[in-house]
Amino acid sequence: MNKDVLVVEISGKRPGNFKDRPTEKYKCNYDHLIISNNSEGYDTEWEIVNVPNDYEKWYKENYLVDEKAYYAPMNRSYAIKYAKEHGYKYLVQLDDNIVSLKIQYKLGEKFIRGKNNPDNILNDYIKALVLALESTNAGMSGCNMSGASMPSQSYLREGYVYSIFCLKLDVCPDHFQGGFEDDVEFRLKLMQKGIPSIQIVPLSYGKTGQGNNKDLTGCRKAYADVGVLRGSNMSKLYGNLYKAGMTNKDHSLGNSLKRDYTIFKHKLKTFKLGIMITDKKKKQELDKHMKYMISKYI
Repeated sequence: MNKDVLVVEISGKRPGNFKDRPTEKYKCNYDHLIISNNSEGYDTEWEIVNVPNDYEKWYKENYLVDEKAYYAPMNRSYAIKYAKEHGYKYLVQLDDNIVSLKIQYKLGEKFIRGKNNPDNILNDYIKALVLALESTNAGMSGCNMSGASMPSQSYLREGYVYSIFCLKLDVCPDHFQGGFEDDVEFRLKLMQKGIPSIQIVPLSYGKTGQGNNKDLTGCRKAYADVGVLRGSNMSKLYGNLYKAGMTNKDHSLGNSLKRDYTIFKHKLKTFKLGIMITDKKKKQELDKHMKYMISKYI
């Protein structure tokens, strides 16, 4: 177990147990806890740290973008502060509604899809994410979104990452903003510092679907209420890279079905800063670990 790594589930206003916050069903051998703006009614074996009132006041005074959507970026920012103050070098942040973890990639014209949610897979994901940061110039590492991102023959690539990612704390920014689109905006902050974000393509994840606004726990009610305005701040700040709208098309790959309701969808332009290998031994360790994961989980 790596004492340089802290794993934090970002959560708020989603009471219940691991059935309500499925991320907690995964075994985690690293130091781990929940950082929350409201953990009332939580039944969990994970330690809970609630964001202090004075920090919330300070965050709103200095970094508030949208009154309806500051909880998640505030919790993410406090997680960085907490991890740094407790001497960690790497911080893994997890959304609380991750329902699937599995290896998938493209081999020629064939899609290879592994077992869903096998034992210990989260620990292996975390090890890979940390090694990706230890071996490259990236400041943020993450996974591929199952169902919405095409598995490819790429192994590592520069790109946006969401929901399950790792931060290199000595180089990354200290605060998330961006209102509803805080994870997107964080990568753009990294871009402004000349620091790339790296995606380990075969590592995929799935989350609780937006559905027809059936799940209004956590931040989902705010998402449902605001609709297309969810992307308004990002469109103003990064209009050259970011566009937002509503669609009734299914997000899932290969699915051309149309829903009888619309959901939010953003479009992001690609850009490249350049991924460089900075530690060949760590890169070899990452390669070996990925081969191990593929042999274990496929």
